[in-house]
Amino acid sequence: GVECRIERKPLGVVASITPFNFPNMVPHWTMPNALVLGNTMVMKPSEIVPLSTMRMAELLQEAGLPDGVFNLVNGGKEVVEAICDHSDIKAVSFVGSTKVAKIVYKRATSNLKRCVALGGAKNHLLVLPDANPEMTANNVVASMSGCAGQRCMAASVMVGVDKVQHIIDRMVEEAKKIVPGENLGAVISKKAKERIENYIAQAEADGAKILLDGRNTTVAGKEGGFYVGPTIIDYVTTDMSVAREEIFGPVISIIRAKNLDEAIAIENGSDYGNAAAVFTQSGGLAKEVIKRASAGMIGVNIGVPVPREPFSFGGWNESKFGVGDITGRSSIEFWTQNKKTTTKWNPEAQVNWMS
Repeated sequence: GVECRIERKPLGVVASITPFNFPNMVPHWTMPNALVLGNTMVMKPSEIVPLSTMRMAELLQEAGLPDGVFNLVNGGKEVVEAICDHSDIKAVSFVGSTKVAKIVYKRATSNLKRCVALGGAKNHLLVLPDANPEMTANNVVASMSGCAGQRCMAASVMVGVDKVQHIIDRMVEEAKKIVPGENLGAVISKKAKERIENYIAQAEADGAKILLDGRNTTVAGKEGGFYVGPTIIDYVTTDMSVAREEIFGPVISIIRAKNLDEAIAIENGSDYGNAAAVFTQSGGLAKEVIKRASAGMIGVNIGVPVPREPFSFGGWNESKFGVGDITGRSSIEFWTQNKKTTTKWNPEAQVNWMS
């Protein structure tokens, strides 16, 4: 005679802080779900690229969304701090670098808000000797160079297991087809270009071999653009900065491994854990990597293993701080709270500890 029920209720006012590299996509990770679930939102886009989000706000207003449901605040650090501190904001999502993700997560949660902060990445692609050479070379190069490498799902480290030289040779040939200004865009700023090229120079100084060098790239008619060509660095060791740190450019470092156990250990040794992938024709070896890789998103013969809805996006370790994800089914839990109701109408129902 007793019914128990759970309903999802909105939190109220929530906030979303979005990055420069996907100024249209990332706001659409959070805004639709949060609003449809009954919340109002304050969004802070990257101060470098605010126009996409501003246009999104205009379109929502034109479509009839009531004033105050979606609110846009432009600015930098001071706006982020205000969002984390404001007592009316109940939840904060963040996408950006690991350094800032930690700061946002600590500040928001210290003010008793729920927070999911997505940080950086150092995604490892494990290439086994039995991998399909053409598919693997195409996928690895596309993953490394897409969006000029300015995405947290980019291939950053290729771990070549045993005899994979033929695949590496093909990767170099494929990467030569990626032409800055034609099918490869610029990086976000002069500072970013300098940082990326410094990483390449440091790898060379540390003893790595530059198979394809994208430094000092200029594009005719776009001499003011900040271009870095596709770069492949071989014989990288795990102590080098290009093996450990997020470069955020069209650069891939190749580490050689004798066997799969060593390759997995290299992947596990990264501070990050956004994504990992394995290229092989063996289902058994693929399952071994899936089981043992320390990352939240795993690909099998896929260079950019972004899950499709309703599966959620999010990594592990230093790539994500907080519980749950801000997309997919998991986002329903993040943007709502449970209301549990227990009801009894029958006066003759058994009397127990409940009534």
